[in-house]
Amino acid sequence: MIRSVLYLQPRDGDAKAVAEMYERSGVLKDAAALDGCLGAELQLPIGEPGPVLVTALWRDPAAYQTWVESPVRAAHGEELSKLIDAEPGEGQLYEIVVEAA
Repeated sequence: MIRSVLYLQPRDGDAKAVAEMYERSGVLKDAAALDGCLGAELQLPIGEPGPVLVTALWRDPAAYQTWVESPVRAAHGEELSKLIDAEPGEGQLYEIVVEAA
């Protein structure tokens, strides 16, 4: 399994607007509906303003790449780009090698 990690810098520090857009548009639900996505989350910073963190768990890099190339993701990106300081790009991928539950 792998985890994708994506930091989004909200325009004018308005992280709540980014979270509301994700909720309204269902972008994480669209990602989770893809074969190979095991779950996705958006996290907001506590306390001081900072970047929004979006993470997802994927079966493998190919599953994540399917999302990156998805026209559904691209459609969400247009709305998101109005709320962040830079284009979202691709997330960093991490291989999960040790875990506990």
